Amino acid sequence: MSIGRSVSANDDVASQGSTVRIDELARSVTGPAFRPTPRMWLYLAAVVVVYGSGLLYALTHGLSVSSLYLYGLLQPPGVSGDEARIVEIATPLSWNIPQVIGFVYLKSAAVLVELFQYWVIGMLIAAALVVLVPWEKVKSRMGFGGFMANLVATTAGAIIPICSCGIVPVLAGMVEAGIPLGPTMAFLIAAPMLNVPTFFMTAGVLGWPLAIGRVIATFVIALTAGQVLVRWQRRHPNPRHFLKIHIPPRLSSELQQVAFRFGMLAANRTTGVRSEELGDGGEAKLNLLEEAGLVERMRDGTWSLLEARASEIKDVGACAVLPTGEALHLSLAGKASETARTAMRLFMQLNGYLLLAVFIAGVIKVLLPTNLITDWVGGKALNSVIVAAAVAVLAYVCTYVEVPTALALMSKGMGPGSTLAYLVGGPGLSLPSIVMLSGIFRLRVLALYVGISFVGCVVAGSVFNLFF
Repeated sequence: MSIGRSVSANDDVASQGSTVRIDELARSVTGPAFRPTPRMWLYLAAVVVVYGSGLLYALTHGLSVSSLYLYGLLQPPGVSGDEARIVEIATPLSWNIPQVIGFVYLKSAAVLVELFQYWVIGMLIAAALVVLVPWEKVKSRMGFGGFMANLVATTAGAIIPICSCGIVPVLAGMVEAGIPLGPTMAFLIAAPMLNVPTFFMTAGVLGWPLAIGRVIATFVIALTAGQVLVRWQRRHPNPRHFLKIHIPPRLSSELQQVAFRFGMLAANRTTGVRSEELGDGGEAKLNLLEEAGLVERMRDGTWSLLEARASEIKDVGACAVLPTGEALHLSLAGKASETARTAMRLFMQLNGYLLLAVFIAGVIKVLLPTNLITDWVGGKALNSVIVAAAVAVLAYVCTYVEVPTALALMSKGMGPGSTLAYLVGGPGLSLPSIVMLSGIFRLRVLALYVGISFVGCVVAGSVFNLFF
């Protein structure tokens, strides 16, 4: 970003008492211009081509968009409805490799057509959170979260209907808006696993025991993961320890002034800045800047510019640390414009993971026929529950689709515990969504999400088998 020229501690602004006020300099910073890389443009073009292929196939073959996804392109003639969800043409399709590749591509296009609108809506929600939510107010009220914050987030997630892929960009927006990682993780797990319509659909189609078991399992899994992350973030406040992407939050003018002052002190130093150098309340302000992902406490207790360390800039001034300013006082048109820009930035950053996710889903749908799985999930043995949870990870099951799919699988002999594991894990934990989350989470957070969700599904199914 630029404020006319880079300002460092050696400049006249800092050393000779310039008449230019720090707060005026801070307000002049508008944030770095985001420039998509050629690879990002390539991913965007690929998304357009794949999405267009799915729509074109549907239009030229007399299919609706919903039937393109729900019934697919590999069903035997005359098979439809619930049966179409579990019957696939036998693999390996006579080893006709071009045909297999073609089916994988069309299945991937079908998945993209089905989830793309949720992806876009998720981007807009995430951008609105970043632009409109006052970051410092959220941090002052929620801190690092706790059990009650996790419970509220889990309850909110259990009410809002959204699929596991659509929740990914929303997750990024929640974190950048200042919502702690614990409640964010609880919301991430609960939202696709359960919502009000699917609860009543489960009760009506599969029975009240499975519906109630689904609620209990969702809350236990989400709260457990949330509490673990609360403890982690208290030890490491900087979100960059847990996240791969970072959009600087909108800070108040007061905190921006502190950030600017810190930047001038840190410029061209080989040692860190002491909190006392910022005056009264410097420690508390630096803690907030650390939680915003802008500075970091070093082992000797001093503080350093995170951007300067990350980019290895030798002549770094205050402009390197300053985030964009508050958007709360923009006009309605200004807020809409800033929201659109932020959404596009997220969209361009995550498109590659979206493409990889839908092609993985396409490969699974072609090469892992569901009618083979039904032989492995019958009865009440532990291995059948584990297989059901594994199937939930491998398969892409969007919200609302899991109930009729489970009904069809139960008609083929799936046991009650396996059904619960599938209902919880199907929409909440899938390989495509894991791939997309890998673009946001660092490895240990991703492992926590997958591990607790998978083990939770297995435990829930096993306990359910003891009573039903």
